[in-house]
Amino acid sequence: MDSMDSTRTFLQRCVPFDRLSVAQLDYCLQHLQLHYVCEESLDEVIPKDRPQLYLIKKGVFDLLGNHNQLIERLEPGDLFGFPSLLTKRPITNRIKVLDDGLMFSLAQSPFDYLCQHNQEFSDYFSRALGDRLLTESRTQEHDWTQLSVADILERSLVSISADCSVADAALQMSENKVSCLLIQDNDELQGIITDRDIRSRVVAQRQSYEQPVRQFMTTPVIELDWQAPLFDAMQAMTSQNVHHIAVVRDSKPVGVITATDLMRQQRSEPLFLVNRIRKADTVDQLQAIAELVPEHLHQFAHRVVDVRLVGDLLASFTDAFNIRLIRLYQRQYGEAPFPFVWLTFGSQARRDQSLSSDQDNGLLLEQEPDAVQAQWFAGLAEFVCDGLARCGLELCGGNIMASNDQLRVSGQAWISKFRRWILEPDQDALMRTNIFFDHRALYGDQKLFEHFDQAVSKLATNQIFLANLAANSADLAVPIGLFNRFRTQKLDDEKEVIDIKKSGIAIINDIARIHSLASGIRDCGTPARLQRLKDTGAMNTHDAEDLLAAWRFLVQMRLTHQLNQKTPDNLIAPDQLDSLTRRQLKAAFRLIKDAQEGLALTFSRGAF
Repeated sequence: MDSMDSTRTFLQRCVPFDRLSVAQLDYCLQHLQLHYVCEESLDEVIPKDRPQLYLIKKGVFDLLGNHNQLIERLEPGDLFGFPSLLTKRPITNRIKVLDDGLMFSLAQSPFDYLCQHNQEFSDYFSRALGDRLLTESRTQEHDWTQLSVADILERSLVSISADCSVADAALQMSENKVSCLLIQDNDELQGIITDRDIRSRVVAQRQSYEQPVRQFMTTPVIELDWQAPLFDAMQAMTSQNVHHIAVVRDSKPVGVITATDLMRQQRSEPLFLVNRIRKADTVDQLQAIAELVPEHLHQFAHRVVDVRLVGDLLASFTDAFNIRLIRLYQRQYGEAPFPFVWLTFGSQARRDQSLSSDQDNGLLLEQEPDAVQAQWFAGLAEFVCDGLARCGLELCGGNIMASNDQLRVSGQAWISKFRRWILEPDQDALMRTNIFFDHRALYGDQKLFEHFDQAVSKLATNQIFLANLAANSADLAVPIGLFNRFRTQKLDDEKEVIDIKKSGIAIINDIARIHSLASGIRDCGTPARLQRLKDTGAMNTHDAEDLLAAWRFLVQMRLTHQLNQKTPDNLIAPDQLDSLTRRQLKAAFRLIKDAQEGLALTFSRGAF
């Protein structure tokens, strides 16, 4: 093989040169220059006054910043120099030779030619120039998740006052051809009444049509800001089990969007599947629907720009299965003896589930049950946990499920558990709090949950407890070594991999959780926690944004990896990634290490 063929083969293995046509690759080969690079030849090969694109063929080099800080370790297949080519700004970084080698250079003019004639080649460097931790986007013909609520708000506001009669409300619905009315006084949202409310609460109950709608309206109303993403509306409808959401602008209602409005936008039709779940009459039917979910998620992933939304959608499906199983049990065995809350923990609570997630849940009871009452709740827990397992959400290996009678207790007993874990924080307690402090009320009495959540949040500000949580998190190994090399683990088949959940995503979740507990922030999801930490000044804006970008990148990488597997796992093989993704992954891990160090410094006092 001659040198030209050897170079062609090398380029075809390197992103983004592998995206060039045959003619474009021939053009590139004609303009590439190959250099031997050692410390003495640096100034000649990499002149400060002439920006070029460089591609490493052999050797190891460090890219250093203005203050000699290490930006990146460069190895075969890695690229540098494109920021100056794209921005025309002066070259400020420099190269340090660690191992003499070979590198190709491409001058400004042929680089510009290739960018102009190959959109994928151009887009690659545009993305690389931006925040390297942001995921690569894929252009889609139509992606409804990128629309805002305002984009589909077709009707102007139709509302009535709370003192209007049911008959007047029904007349307004008919005249305006709408299925609901917002109820407001002086621009203040009071409630909502739907055609279903009138049928079930008025007509079916033989109530007088002259009574005021305040007697039958639903309150409080689920509402979203007019600029909120459309996906948030779908998420709210599935999690709250509603079909109508009020749209507000500057806290004033401006209209309503319905489940039907969303269905018109969704080619992958997630709400249709959720509605099928809600209408299922047996566990067998739910199991049959669950078998459609993986393929549905694959289709959804290929229709949206942001693959991370797959995790949100999966949580919406899991919530819907969970709620339907609770209702099927109640239909068969009657209503609960007294109020309760079905709690979900961990990834389902955070809404960042993956295809390998198992179930973590519990029951919060208004009081300790007697023997008969306990039997009803035990039956509920067994029915739901087994049903979820049949629907694809595996039973928890650590027995963190409502079917465990230790996790099916009164609010007072739950708070006592948290108090013990906080005041006696051994390693087992720290492990449990990492799971249980990510909790969400999936179904049941909201006031009961609010009391529990407030009490737990107050307990969690204990400084010794936070110091121990921080020390435990800071000890978790981030898989990046001294010279910016990946630290991998070898599988039986000799494959070198990184557990991206354990070594990345989980650590960011820990960091966000600990800072949030210290600040009394009760949001559960990691993005929401980081946003609140930034908004309240509890975390430096730059640090919060960097951590959020790293989290998003890692979550998207994991989901993309799992969607391409028959048996989903969290194991990423760095040597199978393209050079840009490897650099992004290294940058994410460096950010996590820095955040770990900051966490340890902030909470270092008092750890055991």
